[in-house]
Amino acid sequence: MNPLPATGYLPLRYVLTDTLAVRTSLDPLRIDSEHSIGGRAQRGMLAAALRRAGRERELLDWVARGDRIRFAPAYPRLEPGADPGLPADSAPARALVAYPAPAHLYTPGKNGDTTVDVFAGTDPATPYRAVRGHVTLDRSLRAAVRTTAEQYLGRSRTGDRSQGVPFFATTVDPGQVFEARWQLLAADSGSLRDLAERVAEVLDEADGTLTLGSGGTRAHGGVSVAPADPHRLLSSDRVAHPHTRHWPPGAPLDLLLLSPALLVGEEGQSSPRALVPAVLDLLARRLPGSGARVLAHHVEAGLLGAYHRGYRGPMAQRWAAVPGAVVRLRLDGGLTADQARDLEAHPLGERVVDGHGQFTLLPVPPGGPRPLAPTAVPLAAAPSAVRPPARVPPPPAPTGAVPAAPAVPEVPEVLEAPVVSAVPAVPAVPAVPAVSAVPVVPTATGGEGGLEELYDELLWNAASRPVRDHARSLARDSARGLAPLTPSLLGRLREVVGHPHRTPEDALTALGRTVSGRARGRADRAGTHKALHDRAVRALAGARLSRPGRPGPVSVQSWLGALADGGAAAAWWRDNRPEPPDSPAYSRALAAVDLSLTDGLPPRDHPSGLSSRARVWERRAAPRLALLLASSWLSEAGVVLRAAQEGRHDPGGGG
Repeated sequence: MNPLPATGYLPLRYVLTDTLAVRTSLDPLRIDSEHSIGGRAQRGMLAAALRRAGRERELLDWVARGDRIRFAPAYPRLEPGADPGLPADSAPARALVAYPAPAHLYTPGKNGDTTVDVFAGTDPATPYRAVRGHVTLDRSLRAAVRTTAEQYLGRSRTGDRSQGVPFFATTVDPGQVFEARWQLLAADSGSLRDLAERVAEVLDEADGTLTLGSGGTRAHGGVSVAPADPHRLLSSDRVAHPHTRHWPPGAPLDLLLLSPALLVGEEGQSSPRALVPAVLDLLARRLPGSGARVLAHHVEAGLLGAYHRGYRGPMAQRWAAVPGAVVRLRLDGGLTADQARDLEAHPLGERVVDGHGQFTLLPVPPGGPRPLAPTAVPLAAAPSAVRPPARVPPPPAPTGAVPAAPAVPEVPEVLEAPVVSAVPAVPAVPAVPAVSAVPVVPTATGGEGGLEELYDELLWNAASRPVRDHARSLARDSARGLAPLTPSLLGRLREVVGHPHRTPEDALTALGRTVSGRARGRADRAGTHKALHDRAVRALAGARLSRPGRPGPVSVQSWLGALADGGAAAAWWRDNRPEPPDSPAYSRALAAVDLSLTDGLPPRDHPSGLSSRARVWERRAAPRLALLLASSWLSEAGVVLRAAQEGRHDPGGGG
């Protein structure tokens, strides 16, 4: 029975601001993240937040003892209008959570487009394939969580620097949304509401510093956590059910396992097959005389691992019943909604504080095949359906008028649109039409048959290489002053700018704030990244950068930290762009493809060596150019530092 009589669930909405790496095995050379967030990872997140805030009593009561909060896995949350690739007729009217697919759900045929309940009978002549992944309870949508596979070259455990060790990581992409329902326990309903408010307050105070999972040294795990409905913190149900919760006597029902269950057999060994006896034992304890009978069941086993923050090491792996296991029951006495909630409040097996053994009770699906649900990416809901292009400023609003944002049903927090790459790949340059002796000047509206787009791509492609060369020159000329930095620190900063952001300005702002070590509050347009340690901030402040044509060196922290303020990218680029005569390759490369120049040579009527049209383009592309320069410099500076560590001479280095 519950240690305290009052219980409820606190639905929490997780928005990933960094890639997420949650270790699922003890393999030291690989991380394959699950498409959900385990309860133990969230327990560690809350413990770290409480420890930073100095809340020792809450740390003991909420996390260590585990008699006030039972954590729960976070599953993909599909919000209305969030996935632009989902057809309008399939978009949900309200936010839905996708849970592990029931084990009885199969598709007939090799490439079937329908789903059937195999507990209801199958055709021996038809091949069946199990439906994997996450699906909503009404089977209307399946979640397609986006991941990225990366390969690093790490240091050998023997300390030999001459040979690296490959390390693989499959991480969950940022910008995606998950939902977890923590189970709260208290003495009465009033204390339960107070506990929910205190937990929400702690999470709000720690917003911007919360991290999940492993790989913290590589800037993984940033997350923003808030109640799914700030106006209604508590829910009486473990999951949001789309149907009524009542079963008459003799009606079948399904028990769906939502999280791994650590069960023990009769001889004391780990036994996933003990799920069915554990279910019958729970029914006998909570509903004596219910006349429970098992009609069918499907249980699969899997290894379950974890990381212990206290001991700073992995925990022993154990066999567990994997989520999605189904036990079909029939109760002679029937079941009411309150009885179902009471059963769901008692998880199965061990380590229930970590969110293991949670389940929900569902009605048996209707007979016959149903269409296979389409897939949707669990992206954060956008504040508006249409965003004006970056090049064309939106029309000014009438004086005193405030444009109304579209209503998003049941989405308490309106976030930015789905993140995209900060430096988009440049498409192939189309064929250049014949240019007459009189230059064809593109108009501001692009009226020359798309000539403006061609003009922009020509200039961007021509500028990329000189900007990278300029970054390499800056890194090599400053080799002596970069000694306080390390390649790993620069690699982390590269990941900050390399993470998908809405715009280059957001990526640069995130870099500037990370370098400056600013304390962050709520997640904003630029996203949040885990704060650097004081030692890393001091190293950035001690490193010096030399720039040609500038008086004296500047600290790397002040150089990159100038990007922390939104809108500073254009000014930063003007101050750090390649200037003739120190870096004439930039102006020459642009002049060679400048359609407004007849001779293809840099004009001499302006100190920048650019034509008036090229200067207009440069002002428009300044954030992209600044991002290219900053990210290239981080890469080249890492090369210089690694060469110095290995005792190699880096050509062009400062001594």
